[in-house]
Amino acid sequence: MRQETISDNNKTGKRGREKYYLTILIIVLGICSYFAYRVYAQENFYNNVKLQKVKTAVEKITHQEKDIFTEDYQKEAQKKIDEKKEKKDYTISSPLLISNPYGTNSTSIYYYGVSDRYSYVKCTIEADGAETITQTLKNDSKNNLTLQHEYQITGLVAGAKNKITMNFYDREDRAIAKTYFYVTTAADSEIPAITNVKEGSSSTKMSNGLFAILGHDKTEAANIYFYDNNGINRGKMPLNSYRTDRILTVNGKMIYSYDVNKIAMMNRIGKIVKTINLGQYELHHDFCYDENSGRILCLVNDTKKDTIEDVLISVDLKTNQVKKLIDFEDLLKEMRENAVQREGGKNTYGGTELDWLHLNSMDILDNGQIIVSSREQSALIKVSDIYENPKISYIIHSGTLYDGTAYEKYLLKQKGNFVGQAGQHTITVEYDDSLPEGQYYLYMFNNNFGNAATIPDFDWSKYPGVGEYAKGNSSYYYRYLVDEKKGTYQLVQKISLPYSSIVSSVQHLSGNITFSSGMSKSFGEYDKNGKLIRSFTYEADKYSYRVLKYNFKGFYYK
Repeated sequence: MRQETISDNNKTGKRGREKYYLTILIIVLGICSYFAYRVYAQENFYNNVKLQKVKTAVEKITHQEKDIFTEDYQKEAQKKIDEKKEKKDYTISSPLLISNPYGTNSTSIYYYGVSDRYSYVKCTIEADGAETITQTLKNDSKNNLTLQHEYQITGLVAGAKNKITMNFYDREDRAIAKTYFYVTTAADSEIPAITNVKEGSSSTKMSNGLFAILGHDKTEAANIYFYDNNGINRGKMPLNSYRTDRILTVNGKMIYSYDVNKIAMMNRIGKIVKTINLGQYELHHDFCYDENSGRILCLVNDTKKDTIEDVLISVDLKTNQVKKLIDFEDLLKEMRENAVQREGGKNTYGGTELDWLHLNSMDILDNGQIIVSSREQSALIKVSDIYENPKISYIIHSGTLYDGTAYEKYLLKQKGNFVGQAGQHTITVEYDDSLPEGQYYLYMFNNNFGNAATIPDFDWSKYPGVGEYAKGNSSYYYRYLVDEKKGTYQLVQKISLPYSSIVSSVQHLSGNITFSSGMSKSFGEYDKNGKLIRSFTYEADKYSYRVLKYNFKGFYYK
């Protein structure tokens, strides 16, 4: 009996284990089936994402306040946007679309929509005759994946029907949605027309970005006008009563001047979030950002002085504190005393202030050092310790202006036989890790212009081939190699450019060299070897101050 009982128990235990294992197998098969279905469903979903037209039209909002740089204007815009969001749930298939609500870009669209999956967006803008632009839009998340998609879509063609396609991708770069909508923008008579496009001999591609015309005809509202690589206008950023000399991107904000003594900071959706008043200081010609100090450096006129274009100030972006750093009257006292007022008793702006130095551009070197360009003296001047005890480090000048003065000892020695820069603009520092310590490049637009109205005894015989105000053979892109240890500079690259006695610019971007020749009313792009890729001629009564190119990476785009 005992034998049978044990046998029965074994049979019962075996059946229990079999049942247990069968249950586990069923569960495992169920889980596998579930995940297999999920994979199938997801793949089927990704494979069947189709391009769909969005269900909403572009709206417009009206403003009581007319000055876009006032707090009231921006608050008014934000309030109306927030009210719309409260009344309706917007999705990426039915987004909120508003034409330029913050007033900062004439052909821009404010976009807001919520997706059901974390995603990023690639936006494509197409219009007849225009360059097709595709960019990954930047949002505020660290990995650029978000559920709430809020953007300022810029780069639409003025006076045209634009197709905007929004492709949404997940973290695995798989498309989760594809939408599009059309926007027809109004024509704008303020926008300068491109009158001619010239193809160069270079087969190099143009760099990505938009050309920004800065200071067109020096009108009271010298707005920023953007053009693509085909020469088609892609919008306008309105200003109040003064041009901006460049556009900066600092800590996710776009910084530019909009009045003679005012600077604006704009976020990536087009909202002005801060303005800074410089008080007695009036902007002219250039400003740049010193990342180490967190300050913007500005070339200014001090309205309490009887001279102009000879002061450097700083603007602390955290505190808004404005501080005078250098009065070049003190730094170059002897040169100031030697200068005289031009014939007629007035400067080129019609005032009686003495324009003895005419600083027209600058750039920052390491450790609190800057280099400035003096058009009047055809000189490049490096200044060190600008925040505490400014002092001259060196001067690059090919003439005799400083001979016999206290500043002769600062002159770098010219290495090689070439004609030095004359009336130059946009001096820019270029570091190269392959160079020995103490060496770097300086490049500039060498106007090759022979005039110094406040220095009548300037010896222009040292500058053969220089032009006059209304005519000249050529201006140049100049690139110097500076060796501070040896105290030398030499010309290592020269490119002939359309002549411009005043204004103008050059810029390195993505291996190419962009240029603008103000008096020739042209801008364009060369390859690194100096062959023209493409250039454009624009309408103007006088000229534009500069044309610089921007790709807006890190601001609008990832």
